[in-house]
Amino acid sequence: MNRGFTLIELLVVIAIIGLLSSVVLASLNTARARANDARRQSDVDTITKALVLYSLDNNGSYVENGSGCGSGGNGNGWFSYQGGSYPISIAQCLVNGGYTSQAIIDPSGAVSASVGNQYHAYMKYSCASGTYVYASLSSLPRFVDGPTNGTCCSSCDSSYGMNYWKRI
Repeated sequence: MNRGFTLIELLVVIAIIGLLSSVVLASLNTARARANDARRQSDVDTITKALVLYSLDNNGSYVENGSGCGSGGNGNGWFSYQGGSYPISIAQCLVNGGYTSQAIIDPSGAVSASVGNQYHAYMKYSCASGTYVYASLSSLPRFVDGPTNGTCCSSCDSSYGMNYWKRI
């Protein structure tokens, strides 16, 4: 009498293993997205605290006009981007001033995004109603109109997918 497994039994076991591994991978991706969102929220808190410390040393300015940081040196725009019209990133200005120990960059590694793409990156804008730091969380709907309405960058939600912000 032969005591080996039949081909059908082996195929069933392989199918079960494949099904279980796909469930585990889906759970890992969800956990990774949640961890990245938690880090983004923590980074926004860290950025706002660093900007408050900066303002205490700079007459209430949250890295604004004349700072030489951000888009056109006016302190607004992509937080970690440097190049083109950004002489130095806002993040690097905070490092240079000793307000953060290293440049804060989104967990995805992206430092900017073009309109409508799926990248994540931080933004900072100041206007008459206050100073805001923006992030794009994976767990919330993106590219919808509404989340940033009433802030300095009311089109950041529909243009860049920003769906989380904090006002300083």
